[in-house]
Amino acid sequence: MPTTLLYTFIVAISVFAVYTLIPELFVHFFGIGSWKRHYSPGVTLTFDDGPDPRYTPRFLTVLAEQNVRACFFLVAEKAEKQPELVKSILDHGHTVGSHGYRHRHAWLMPPLKTWDLWNKAMEEMRRLTGQEPVYVRAPWGGVNLSFLLWCHFKGKKLISWSADGRDWRIERTPNHIMQRITGRTKEGTIVLLHDSGGDEGAPQNTLAALKPLIMKIQKELKLPLVPLQLPGWSLPKRIGFRVWEKWEHFYGRRKQITRIDERNIFRLGLTRYHGPELFNENGELIASAGDMIGEIHLDNTRFQSFGANIQKIGYNALKQARLSLPALASYISLNPGYKDIKVFLGVTLINRGVKGLGFNVTEYTNGNAGFIGFMQKIVYRVYNPSAKKDTEKLGTKPKVVWISKDALLEKYLTKKSSTQG
Repeated sequence: MPTTLLYTFIVAISVFAVYTLIPELFVHFFGIGSWKRHYSPGVTLTFDDGPDPRYTPRFLTVLAEQNVRACFFLVAEKAEKQPELVKSILDHGHTVGSHGYRHRHAWLMPPLKTWDLWNKAMEEMRRLTGQEPVYVRAPWGGVNLSFLLWCHFKGKKLISWSADGRDWRIERTPNHIMQRITGRTKEGTIVLLHDSGGDEGAPQNTLAALKPLIMKIQKELKLPLVPLQLPGWSLPKRIGFRVWEKWEHFYGRRKQITRIDERNIFRLGLTRYHGPELFNENGELIASAGDMIGEIHLDNTRFQSFGANIQKIGYNALKQARLSLPALASYISLNPGYKDIKVFLGVTLINRGVKGLGFNVTEYTNGNAGFIGFMQKIVYRVYNPSAKKDTEKLGTKPKVVWISKDALLEKYLTKKSSTQG
């Protein structure tokens, strides 16, 4: 009898692990079967447990004032009682996702009940909005094997998160919420907040934190707030992106490369010049080997939004560069670190059309030109896999594009940058 009980216990634990613990491990630790982040330079705000007639309209007001689009994961049982509020969320331009029919943890639901409640949630959301949500998030973030299979067969994207403020607890002050989230926020972060649920009155703290949080993400972290949009990338492409991104972060910290603002296509750093002598429009020497110069870098994470072929990428890059240069000029003029810098340059394969922006184009004479060209092609393929075949049209040798500080400030300093809007 003891042996039988032992076997029964082992089987029960094994079934429980397969049904709940292993799916949780894959989803929340490895990020397999869910999206813990998106793949753009921006940050996305998401709100769970609504809609709530006391708080949701106030969240919509703040988001509208800040011109931010978010994703609201609605509990269908609440949504069916607030159809006008659901309509208001959509009318404000936000995305609606499903948070299930009832706010029940997946571990407490057997397989058939899991499918029935999620199907019921989809039916209700389709009735309220005219279509089924593509994005879903499990209550408490809890998943089971049945739910993961449901997501797969129904073609739903399970959305997790990469930063949260634990804002469902009433003791979380607005400052605690803001500091916890911003400390975990970077490119592609999905932020979890609540416009309902949790401790009584807790959404009031979240509401008080929302505007300062938005401003800090945009102005201090220099990251845009963007709607939730996911690329149609396979898991290997997503893993490759993350690996390369970590390398870029390391390189940026090592070289002290900084962003200009939340929407600027450029990043900026300082480096020693190793190329041929450069002369300004008046024939004056402005850079020779060993001089400190400003080094302009493209913000590579923005490439996936520039198009599906290299021509479109180049066109959109030039268009965004034209919008970004006034803010770059303003940043340089106000930053004492660039007071004595006389020239700003970049080394890039995308160099057609830059003369129209006031830049000069010079051959890159250093011996590592082929390596730099190879690495830049990898960048374009990583950040925009759909343009992989077109990168051969870029050639193999990058060019030096450069502009004197005086010319840059004269041409762009008096213009207003749309990126500062």
